[in-house]
Amino acid sequence: MTAPPPKSLNEAVIEIEQRIARTRIQVRPFPHIVIDDLLPLRLRRQVDQYWPNASRLASSNFFRRGELLVSSLAQTSDGDEQTFWRTLRAVSVRSNRAVRARLQRHFADKFRPLIGPGWRRALNGGGYLDNDAMLADYSGVVDLVPHVDHARVVVNGFVYLDDPDQPTPDPRRGTMLYHSNGFAWPSNKVIPKAIRDRFLREAVDIGWRDNRLLAYLNGPWSFHGVPRHDLGTARRRLLMFGSLLDQETMVQVYDTELQ
Repeated sequence: MTAPPPKSLNEAVIEIEQRIARTRIQVRPFPHIVIDDLLPLRLRRQVDQYWPNASRLASSNFFRRGELLVSSLAQTSDGDEQTFWRTLRAVSVRSNRAVRARLQRHFADKFRPLIGPGWRRALNGGGYLDNDAMLADYSGVVDLVPHVDHARVVVNGFVYLDDPDQPTPDPRRGTMLYHSNGFAWPSNKVIPKAIRDRFLREAVDIGWRDNRLLAYLNGPWSFHGVPRHDLGTARRRLLMFGSLLDQETMVQVYDTELQ
């Protein structure tokens, strides 16, 4: 039997979009989807080939996380590497928009508690910032306590990426989703430990698996974190993308810039 011809990039992305559209939405403890083997094999291998070294990743004030926009990598590279980063950005953007479309039916879970019953009118369709992606990696001790993302973030997602050079030691922890016992929190301000301990319970552990996408609606009950574990010198690598309200929509909806 003759092997089928390899898919073009556009065909591969259309397949990703279709998989996202078919994926069952898990609503407990909050709306989220999980998809394995998201990136096409060739693209996944190129992630390892072109992953930037530590000197290119900008430090953040979040643990020991290094991060860099994919668009920045495309601007500062050339040749085949530049082509790859442009391709990864395009795939990430289309995947992200497909995720947003898939989760849109649950937008009331985010906006109604924050704005009220007139949230659709206030949002008026919404303007989104969703034209880029980010690489991030961590090392050392990871201990991400339960939190929600900034209220400007509507949908968030990340793809787990194994490090071929320094495998992450077991147990390879993914992302813990938490059940709230009647507690909500509007944005990403630090939640006092006493409140976390009283009202939040571990619910679903999205285990670490290479090329696995976790994407979720970021509402006031979307508590998530990473249980404490020590990576040593290995790296926890992520491809991150999401949909944020643009500045005009954010101010219109929340009547504030929500610093």
